[in-house]
Amino acid sequence: MLSSGINPWILLIALSSTIASFAQVLLKMSANEEHKNVIEEYLNWKVIVGYGLMFAGMGLTIVAYAKGVQYKNGPIMESIANIWVVLLRWYFFREPVTKKKVFGNILILIGIAVFYLDWAGISDSLAFLNTDWGTLISNMF
Repeated sequence: MLSSGINPWILLIALSSTIASFAQVLLKMSANEEHKNVIEEYLNWKVIVGYGLMFAGMGLTIVAYAKGVQYKNGPIMESIANIWVVLLRWYFFREPVTKKKVFGNILILIGIAVFYLDWAGISDSLAFLNTDWGTLISNMF
């Protein structure tokens, strides 16, 4: 664990999301192309590599959880994929990056920062925000 209490294996989930984003680009590239027949539509290098990357990303996520990443942290780090998708769609497909997309990605980054913020370090009155609410609720029953 890092001094902040965050498991360093969480970065593996961020890497997994990044890999999945690149896989989606390959799959979209293949979907945008004309194919001679149905077999070539599904058995071409872009689809095979794309699904291979998805499988590799899934494997990295499994390893991260096996190494002790808490399940509450996974979806937070997986949201990084939304940022990658906007950037990759702009780079590979020249899709416009709108103000709404930028604003949405800023909100994602703020959400990640707020989730991992040490509230007690800011003010003792905010220390309750560091509570693991899942554990708290499960102890109630």
